[in-house]
Amino acid sequence: MYHLLRNCFLIFLFQLSFTALSQPLLKQESDKIKIELKTKLNDTTRVLKLQKLSLYYVTKVGEEKADMDSSYIFAKQAELISDKIRFYKGKWMSHILYSQIYREGGNPFKGKRELKKVFEIARKNNTSWLEGEAYRELTNYYSLDSEIAERIKVVEKAYQSLKKGGSKQQIADILLYYGGHYFFMGDFKAALQKFNEAKAIYETIGDTKNQNLYSHLAETYSKLGLYTEAVKFGLISIEIGEQNKDVYYLTEDYSNLALTYYKMENYELALKYHQKSFDGSLKLYSEFLPFYNASYIIKDLLKLGRKKEAKNFLDTTVKDLKITDGRDLIWLQISYIAVYDDFGWYKLADKYCNKLIELQKENKTLLPIISNLEINNNIVNHLFKTKNYQLAAEYLDRNKKLGASIKDINMIINGHMMAFKLDSASGNYISAIANLKKYQKAKDSIFNDVKFYQISDLEIKYETAKKDKNIQLLTNESELQKVKIKNDKVVKLIAGLVLILVLIITALIFRSYKNKKDTNKELQISKSRIEKKNKILQNVVKEKEWLLKEVHHRVKNNLQVVMSLLNTQSVYLKEESAVNAIKDSQNRINSMSLIHQRLYQSEGLSCIKMPEYIKELISYLKDSYNTNYSFVVDVEYIEMHVAQAIPIGLILNEAITNAIKYAFPDEKKGKITITLKHFEGDSFLLEIADNGVGIEGEIDIEKYDSFGMKLMEGLSRDLNGKFSITSSNGLKVSVIFVYDYAFTVK
Repeated sequence: MYHLLRNCFLIFLFQLSFTALSQPLLKQESDKIKIELKTKLNDTTRVLKLQKLSLYYVTKVGEEKADMDSSYIFAKQAELISDKIRFYKGKWMSHILYSQIYREGGNPFKGKRELKKVFEIARKNNTSWLEGEAYRELTNYYSLDSEIAERIKVVEKAYQSLKKGGSKQQIADILLYYGGHYFFMGDFKAALQKFNEAKAIYETIGDTKNQNLYSHLAETYSKLGLYTEAVKFGLISIEIGEQNKDVYYLTEDYSNLALTYYKMENYELALKYHQKSFDGSLKLYSEFLPFYNASYIIKDLLKLGRKKEAKNFLDTTVKDLKITDGRDLIWLQISYIAVYDDFGWYKLADKYCNKLIELQKENKTLLPIISNLEINNNIVNHLFKTKNYQLAAEYLDRNKKLGASIKDINMIINGHMMAFKLDSASGNYISAIANLKKYQKAKDSIFNDVKFYQISDLEIKYETAKKDKNIQLLTNESELQKVKIKNDKVVKLIAGLVLILVLIITALIFRSYKNKKDTNKELQISKSRIEKKNKILQNVVKEKEWLLKEVHHRVKNNLQVVMSLLNTQSVYLKEESAVNAIKDSQNRINSMSLIHQRLYQSEGLSCIKMPEYIKELISYLKDSYNTNYSFVVDVEYIEMHVAQAIPIGLILNEAITNAIKYAFPDEKKGKITITLKHFEGDSFLLEIADNGVGIEGEIDIEKYDSFGMKLMEGLSRDLNGKFSITSSNGLKVSVIFVYDYAFTVK
């Protein structure tokens, strides 16, 4: 029998990219990452976790649009953070994720365009590991059926690139991926070689819990007829899966192990693990085919002679299963055929066989080659029992053509045996003998392969043991020789050394005592001096901090005095322009006064918390002009040195004051938006915008003869910034300046 379920899984597996993982992420791990992302993480760690989460959604079984959207969102977040912190590896890996997302979402053109960027980056920066990852993703753009040869070539390129510049983890992952392709082609020897190479590397890096690796080893050994090894690795894979509590992979592993036991004719254990696989498939979606697993449970029971139990299972449990599509109906018919054929009810089984043939035609597009092979085998078995040899031969010929592309030796053997039986029953003895010879030759081939691998394994173990034994003997001899030489020297020197050692030890003890006494005395004096100096320095620091606070306090008080004088002066002025000029000056002085006030009130002596300062400045201006305009404040949390904070405060004062005065005539309601946030690189954007009347015509800053405009332009130059004014649905004043990190280094 051919095992459909595992190969369905292989086809799915080859559609995954192993960029970040040797095994797709489990749901419980993805949930854990989501919780971690809500906590404080450094930017590099956050990028890696976002990409891991993106990979989970893009490799999740099925191609739901919601999953693709989620994957894109997480990948984009990772890319933006990578840009901000200049984490190039993170940015490059985002392009590979985009390729996967577009490909899985049905847009291979966009996917290849993203992949092209990765190749250009890898070759420009001579980054072999990145080129290897790009080749690995490129394989998924080739079909597993018609373009498998091209896929193998690309996988080889990926392997060579990663071997040149990749980590051990990446090399092991690509070898596992490489072996999977050979497995799919039916070249199980080459597949096993790659899997064992991967296993050796995984062991060197301490990765002994790779369920995916052990699953592949188990199934490959089973295909080669090495059932003892297949069972060993199958049980390891199941043990890991049960620890992970992952139903998806466990269902596959139970099914693999059950099939191995079935081939070994240990139907009790085959039944046990087919039952476990069946129970797991009920918790998953229809691709895991509960009906398929049920058909094998029935076959196990029939092999054990438990006919009534098989029929009861069919009439109750299987009959009550929910049918989701034509494939479920196909395996249901196969179950009925198996039971009724075993009871000898051939006419009743004929009814289900005819229905099976119709369903196979109707579901042609849904069924892969491996499904058709097993369906045809069941049809041939039934037709042989009902002596419909001509139709059985037609289906057997179909299987020969289909099996040529799969290259499964077990299927080839079964095909030759069934051809021998059909020819014998039909009286075509010459052809029957030819098929019997082919059967024996194919079986001998498996026997020879099994013996070859067993002998090779024994030779390796023997050579390893022999080598270890020789090394141990040489080591022992070397140690004995060293001991002998050492003993000879000791005997010759021991008498003289004892006397010398006694004298030296006595002298050293006396000298050590004297040195210790002198050292303790010096240390005590030094300690006293250091404590005095530390006290003086602490006092100097406290005095300096106090003086700086006092300076800021007095500057603030002096500015307040100036404001009071200006306020007094404005009482005696009658011209409105002069009063407004004094009021503008008061506002400017207040913007500086607030900074000095915050400096002497805070623990730091040179940096201002901009969100708090800007809100206080706006509050003052609102009270000063008694306005009811709404203010929208979008300010990132950032501290700025007083050297940058004062120009920014003055620009804010000028721009907000102008908006209050001129943007909303006739006391119209309006909105003023203040923005201060990171722009790009080390640059920040300061923006004051209103939705008022704006300025008609083209704005040329150089032609404006306004003190406020000149002041803002001059302050922008002090910040080494770019000053601009635009008028569209109101007026917008913008300054892009470089944030000086030197001032904020602590």
